[in-house]
Amino acid sequence: MSNYQKTEWKEFRQNILENDDYTCVRCGKTKFDGVTLQVHHTIYHKGRKPWQYATEECQTLCKGCHAAEHGIIIPKYGWEFVEMEDLEDLIGECEYCGNPLRYSFTIFHEKWGSLNVGTGCCDNLTDSDLASNEKESLLRYVNRRKIFLNSSRWKNTGTTHLIKQALFEIKINEDDEGFKLTIHGLKSDKNYESLKIAKEKVFDIIESGKLIEYCEKKKIIYPKRK
Repeated sequence: MSNYQKTEWKEFRQNILENDDYTCVRCGKTKFDGVTLQVHHTIYHKGRKPWQYATEECQTLCKGCHAAEHGIIIPKYGWEFVEMEDLEDLIGECEYCGNPLRYSFTIFHEKWGSLNVGTGCCDNLTDSDLASNEKESLLRYVNRRKIFLNSSRWKNTGTTHLIKQALFEIKINEDDEGFKLTIHGLKSDKNYESLKIAKEKVFDIIESGKLIEYCEKKKIIYPKRK
């Protein structure tokens, strides 16, 4: 006879279900919702019978949540946000719901591994607003960069493009080799293939604070942050 058919297990199982008020501790569904409730051992002791456990080492889960806990189906809980990627078009697919996506979020579960999902699924699975906040932050960044690139404050004098951004004086000089940056008197030897790429690099350097960090490290006087 299987251990799970023995009277000891049936009585122990009933005690666990009763202690959890016949409710799945993960999703909150009860026996009245028509789900099958099962007892999950949160830890396993070699050689013990399934009823030879402390009650705190067991919990009530519905069949779906129990399967997810054992990595049989994709878990709905316990995911961690890893990173976000802008695919720049609707060329991706959410690995959880199958919907097309542009903004792909990588999440990780210790019992399942990694998934690439969309904004809504990321928020739901991580039980957070991380994806929404990351996407909103990215869209604000993209909008700020667009405004900077197209700003009327850019002044063109022949092959030199000038602007003042965050109190830094910026020059982009154009020659036969490409476009070179001079920010706050600091000249870069790198050539950029287009004016747009050079402007984007300027924006990233100032936006990220890397220029301020460099000035502080080299003890170069820089515009004070407000």
